[in-house]
Amino acid sequence: MKAIVFYGHHDLRVEETPDPVLLADTDIVLRVEKTAICGSDLHLWNADIALEQGWVVGHEFLGTAAEVGSAVQSIKKGDRVFASCTVGCGTCPSCRRGFYSGCSVTTNNLTMSNIFGFSPFLPGGQAEAVRVPFADANCFHMPDALDAEACLFLTDILPTGYMGAELAAVSPGDRIVVFGCGPVGTFAQRSAQLRGASQVIAVDLDAGRLERARQWGCETIDASSEDVLEKVREITQGNLADAAIEAVGLPDLVNRAAEVTRPGGTVAVVGIIGVPFELTWQTFRDRNISLRTGLVNPQVYVSQLLPLIEQGRLDPTEIISHRLSLDEGLTGYDIFANHKENVLKVVLTP
Repeated sequence: MKAIVFYGHHDLRVEETPDPVLLADTDIVLRVEKTAICGSDLHLWNADIALEQGWVVGHEFLGTAAEVGSAVQSIKKGDRVFASCTVGCGTCPSCRRGFYSGCSVTTNNLTMSNIFGFSPFLPGGQAEAVRVPFADANCFHMPDALDAEACLFLTDILPTGYMGAELAAVSPGDRIVVFGCGPVGTFAQRSAQLRGASQVIAVDLDAGRLERARQWGCETIDASSEDVLEKVREITQGNLADAAIEAVGLPDLVNRAAEVTRPGGTVAVVGIIGVPFELTWQTFRDRNISLRTGLVNPQVYVSQLLPLIEQGRLDPTEIISHRLSLDEGLTGYDIFANHKENVLKVVLTP
């Protein structure tokens, strides 16, 4: 099959790879219909490492069940399904609590990643096909009335954005600052609005993304030319934000989020930060600010978000700026990584 394979820093290749096969009777093999490039994939794109042999990347995908293991109960061959980006066994204590991302089985007791496309042990879905382990726990049926693109982002970034609003405890009337107008930040903004925020303030450096946020009802701050703290004071009439959501993955923004949050408020971090960093702990302590973070568990959020899409209250496809073929995947990475062509989200079709 054809797939996008990781080899090192700025070294992804579209090449032929072996077709996936069932390795357990709880697996399915999914024939991919749509996949997407995620901001998290850029951690691999920018990774300063080299490997003799790479693996297939990508963790946002959906398609049709081509092969189904004998123990799979909820899916049959030919069903159209999407898969959670984080893989849980469904039965360990962490999974039963809803923390599939911390599954003791699929992470080998937290010693390895259980996100598709981040290791050779769980090849990803930027490919013509992908194996999905523990399919009953990790796959969800696409409603007949929805097209594939409407469901695609339930695999990761829509639940991640919503989790940001949930971790931030957004309530009706709240003033919320969201650092980042990328795909996750956009969904955090939309989720805060859905949860009743009276003001959502979007912070970014990208003029095109800020303009989109304005069109979707946000106040905006251009961090390249405006003082974020002073602007938040101005917008909130000196009250600061009830909560701030970091949706970029930059250590400095966690501390800046605390600066714009009122005493007793909350900072939620859903951007992926891959390095150790220092908190301005005194700010958190002196203002009684709660800090909450986590890795997304889409399995928990599908039942909450899918009805909103079916009812027309949420349109995830509004973030799609580029639609390319899998063969054009490397072009998509270049566009996305370098903010070309007013990009927001790139969707690939095998």
